[in-house]
Amino acid sequence: MTTYQPYGGYNNDFGNDFNSGGFDNNNGTNQGSSQQRTQTRSSLTPVTIKMLNESTPQVQDGEFIVHNIELNLVSFCGIVRNITDNTSNLVVQLEDGTGAIEIRAWINDSSPDEHKDLEVGKYFFVTGSLKDFQGKKNVQHATFTKVDDFNQVIYHQLSAIDVYLRANGKLGSDGSATKQKEALFVGDDDNKTTGSNLSISDRILECITEHTPSMPEGVPVQFIAQTLNMLVDDVQLYCGKLTEDAKIFVGYHENGYLAV
Repeated sequence: MTTYQPYGGYNNDFGNDFNSGGFDNNNGTNQGSSQQRTQTRSSLTPVTIKMLNESTPQVQDGEFIVHNIELNLVSFCGIVRNITDNTSNLVVQLEDGTGAIEIRAWINDSSPDEHKDLEVGKYFFVTGSLKDFQGKKNVQHATFTKVDDFNQVIYHQLSAIDVYLRANGKLGSDGSATKQKEALFVGDDDNKTTGSNLSISDRILECITEHTPSMPEGVPVQFIAQTLNMLVDDVQLYCGKLTEDAKIFVGYHENGYLAV
């Protein structure tokens, strides 16, 4: 079985070695807090494009935050949908099934072929620093690494889900899911049953889980609706909520979902 090592390393706490070298830490809590802050800023956080688009700055010119996750150095996997050549830079549009984003890749005169591998229709692993530029989110110092094995995309999506679950207390310290149950909708709509003891969202999740192995590109919404005798729009709505709750994620083609 292949073990996929993320490009550059996810959550690499480079700050772990900051105190090595014989320095005497006499400042106690203050220095520990400062070190933790430095580690956060130096960590590469796996995200989805939706998380990037929904993030907001904590303070002016400060780090962005989304779902209790501070974003500074980020990484995501996306497929290139369009490339616009502006001579001095390339505007690269990418999407990952959760959203789309444009990244400006500057052309360096000393290495003009730096972005020669960029190609529409291909997946790339992107890293960079999330910043605000003229009121618009921008991934600065972006690097693009072509994805040759699609399992890397799945690995990244699962890593992003793991970060979300841990930041929101839905995973224990041992990585197991907590037993807390949260409603997906306001009110009791999610607790309605349709001929079984399972809620509607649980039945949809069960269907997706059952068919994920046989439909690795994603269980289509139309198939789920037909199987459960539901309206396509209703299934899409529940799938959206299940995605937000990190129980499923978007498959490789539009309107298809895979179980976590």
